[in-house]
Formats: sequence, C-alpha cells, structure tokens
Amino acid sequence: MLLGISGFVIIALLMYFLLKGKAIPMTLFVVLPIAAAFLNGFSLTEVAGFVRKGVSTTWSMAALFVFVITYFGIMTDVGMFDRLVQKLIKIANGRVFALFLVVVIIGTLGHLDGNSPTTYLITIPALMPLCKKLHIRIQSVMLVCCAVITVMNLVPWGGVLNRQAVTLAMDSGVLWKAYQPFQIFGLFCCVVLAFIVSRVEIHHGAGKVDTTEVAEAGAGTPIVADAEAQKLLRPKLLWFNVALTVFVFTLLFMTSLPNYVVFMIGDVFALIVNYPNVKDQEGRLAAHAPKVISLVATVLCAGVLVGIFNNTGMITAMAKMIIGILPASLNRYLHLVFAFLGGFIALAVSPDPLYYGILPVLIEVCKNYGIPAQSVAIAFGIGADSCFTLAPVIASTYLGLAVSGLELKDHMKFCFFPLWGLGLVMIAYGCVSGAIVM
Repeated sequence: MLLGISGFVIIALLMYFLLKGKAIPMTLFVVLPIAAAFLNGFSLTEVAGFVRKGVSTTWSMAALFVFVITYFGIMTDVGMFDRLVQKLIKIANGRVFALFLVVVIIGTLGHLDGNSPTTYLITIPALMPLCKKLHIRIQSVMLVCCAVITVMNLVPWGGVLNRQAVTLAMDSGVLWKAYQPFQIFGLFCCVVLAFIVSRVEIHHGAGKVDTTEVAEAGAGTPIVADAEAQKLLRPKLLWFNVALTVFVFTLLFMTSLPNYVVFMIGDVFALIVNYPNVKDQEGRLAAHAPKVISLVATVLCAGVLVGIFNNTGMITAMAKMIIGILPASLNRYLHLVFAFLGGFIALAVSPDPLYYGILPVLIEVCKNYGIPAQSVAIAFGIGADSCFTLAPVIASTYLGLAVSGLELKDHMKFCFFPLWGLGLVMIAYGCVSGAIVM
C-alpha cells in the first residue's frame, strides 16, 4: 500500500512543481524518487542499483543531445538556414494552413522508422525560422508534430506495439493490422487539428510577413547583423553544409549507427570545414555548451526516476490501488478506465512498466468479463500513447524541447489537453467501430 501511495505522491508533487515552475526537473527527478525509495525500506545499495539501471537507459539520449545541439547550433552560426527560410517563405506565401500541412506530411514520413528524435530533428529545425517569419507560435507547430508522432508511433516496429506484442505473445505485424484503422483515422484527425490550429494562429496574427525583416534561423535565434555574427557566416560553404546535413540524415535512416555517433561525425566535419582554426572550433563548442549541460543533466537525472519507478514495483502497486478503489461495477470497463487515464499515467511512467507491468494486470482482470486481451491492449495503448511526447520521464521529450526552445511546463500546458483529446477521440472511434470491445 505504501509503495503505491508513494508513487502517486511523487507524480502529484512532480506535476505541481513542474507546472508551477517552483523547481527545475533535475532536482525533482533525484530528490522525490530517492526519498520515496528510502521511505519504503529499500537500502542504500538497492537504491544505488535502481539508479544505475535507470541512468543506463537514458545516457545514450544524453550523448545524443550533446552532438545534436552542437550540430544545429553550428548550422545556425554558418547561416545554412537563411537561404532555406527565403525559399520556404516564397512557397508558403503567408498560407498558415499550408505550413501546418507540411508539418503533418514531414512528421508522418519522418516517423516511419518509429523514432521520435528523428521526427523532431527533421521537422522542427527546418520550420522554426519560417514560423518566426510568419509569426506562428512554435508551440502550435510542436502540438501538430506531437500529434503526428502519437499516431505514427503505432507502427509494428515502434515501442508501443513491440512491447504489447511481447505481453500478448503475438507478432507485432499481426497486431498492427488491428491498429491500422486507428492510424488512418488518427492521421485524418491530425489534418483537422492542423486546420484548427492554423485558424487559431491566424487569429493571433500569423501569416503577415514583413519581407524587410532580417531572416531568422535555427532554434529561434535571430541573426543579428553585427560584426561578431558576420564573422561566423560561411555563405561560400552553403552547399557543403547542405550536403553534410543530407549525409547525416541519410546515415540516420539507412544505417544502424547509434544516433549520437551520426551527429558526432557531423559535428567533427562541420567544425573542421567551417572553422579550420582550433580557437574558432573551441569557441563554437563553448558557445553552445550552456544549453547542452542543462539538458544532459536533466535527462540523466530522469534516469533516476525511471530506475526507481521501474525496479521497486511502484508502478504495479499503483495500478492495483486504482483497481481496488474503483467500484466493482466498473471492473468490466477497466480497460476503458485506464485508457481514459492513460494520458495522465504516461506522463510519469516510462513505456516498459506501462506494458510489462500495468497491462498484464488489466488483461487478467478484464478476462473475467470476457474482454479480449487484444482489445484491452489497444484501448490502453492508444490512451497511454496520446501524451507520451510530453512525459518528463521520456528522454526524447527533451530533444523536442531543445530544438524548439520551449520550456517543459509551457509545452505541457499548451499541448496536454489537445493530445489527450486526440487519444480519447481515437478510443471512441474504436468503441463505435467495434475494434475495442466494451
């Protein structure tokens, strides 16, 4: 009982302090779970083991942040985005809905590999400068991008179906056939969302372009026409930098190299060619270091929370508490209850305990009421998947924040209810179509 209560208290305090801006994430990710672990009687040695296991799941994403932020920072410094912005402005011609459709299309294609970091990297940095020129809030672009990621995450090689296939002891490709109607319907919903968001942005003044403004590029930072900024520009190396960026993304898609290794290679060549002088190279690394340090520290600390939640049994204890509290009349609808709550649960619970810890408990209870295991998995999967792009315990969340320049609390406040609503609409579609047994 105490273990489950501790989990709920951690989630409540985490959300409160994050949304109120009263503490930085890395402090909460370390203090709250460690204190809860000791309170539940775990020894220092056990807690150290939990932390070690948790951090081992996030260190590769932390390494990726180091090289990704540096790479796009260098491409901003050399002015690679300037020419791209000018071309995109001509194509968009002030049409806000057209830009959001581009987000849907790029996000759909970019997430075919089921990899959220790749989708963020392809979509956000390229469109950020144009958003600034068209006075479109980057929060809105991130909302549509996250909605597309949510829908496209339901591919057979993605994390949701892979984990569910293990729990259900079936092939993920077979399970995907049951998910396909949801994906098609979900993509239609993303287009509708793109239209609604575009109208909201137009109401806020988007689409009015002042062609006399200085072009803006990268992570929302304006290129100021001063001597220092001019020294960093490399207009004669434009095509090299474009080719290098294409090469980097080709390696991401076409090879099995870890993402951080790909951007590590990109950083090396970007520095050597654009800034041959060693002092200039050191200067570029130092210029982008502050943002790198903050994000890397946050992601590594998130591993502490993940490790303790995953290895103490806290997640299963929380699930059993919810089941015990619910009226007996709701037990046959338990999969729908957890589907409804899934968006909230996924904010604080990483995917492994969701599908290896909570889902088996739900399947076992619902089996007594004749609800097929696959139906339980689909309902819970869609609900939990709806808001995973906002989860503080998911490392890729911070990559999206890094390339968009948003704060976690602002991102969550702006996107949670639209994304949660998207999940509920998809679940309702499943209930009406009969794909989810009620």
